[in-house]
Amino acid sequence: MNKTTTVRIDKSTYEVIKKLSLELKESMQSIIEKAIKEYNKKILLENTAKAFANLKSNKELWKEEIEERNLWDNTLEDLEE
Repeated sequence: MNKTTTVRIDKSTYEVIKKLSLELKESMQSIIEKAIKEYNKKILLENTAKAFANLKSNKELWKEEIEERNLWDNTLEDLEE
């Protein structure tokens, strides 16, 4: 059995969730769960992009990254033979 709790939101947010619930014929809880999952994915991708940009901006670390990728490419080629 799922445990639930109460979260306070403003009236306009409630109305948006309610409207989506009616349009999509899904529960309000489902709408909120999906929205949170999508937001979480967005944050994860943004953080990943930032980390990748930081890695790429450091010439020494980026060189090491490329060298490691090349090693992995060679390993994959060995498997294909």
